[in-house]
Amino acid sequence: MERTAYARLYATVTGAFLVLLGFVGLLVNTEFSARELTDELLGFYTINGWSGVFHVGAGLVGLLLARPLPRLYALLAGIVFTGLGIWGILAANGTWLLDGLPATRWVNLVNLLIGLGGLCAYAASRWDRITAWFSGLGARFEARAEKRRQKRRRRKVRKRRTTAS
Repeated sequence: MERTAYARLYATVTGAFLVLLGFVGLLVNTEFSARELTDELLGFYTINGWSGVFHVGAGLVGLLLARPLPRLYALLAGIVFTGLGIWGILAANGTWLLDGLPATRWVNLVNLLIGLGGLCAYAASRWDRITAWFSGLGARFEARAEKRRQKRRRRKVRKRRTTAS
């Protein structure tokens, strides 16, 4: 499997899911003005007009970038949705993020799953570079350790020479 395929699959599936979630959310609730007027999709997922527009927008960006720039979308969606999920978890249950997005426990969980999935897809698509970087780090540490060993050996040899003379 080509490495960018992970990010492309993520961008396509997540984009389609977010567009579907956003459109269904907009069918259920299109209230933009009053924050307290929210509905629950499937009985547990809190939505309003702003969350529907946000999901449709994020999903359309994912679908548009799935072919030309899937890694960029995976990274950006991973950062944004993980940030929203963590922010929502740290906030009190039922508060509002960005003055319009509901932040209940289920919404935060879905945001975290989408975000962490994006970060994992990005890492999987860059795995060759990540492992090369870490192996390069290991080689540098090993080279430094070898230099220290050689230095200790030279000190021991000098010390023997000075004590023998």
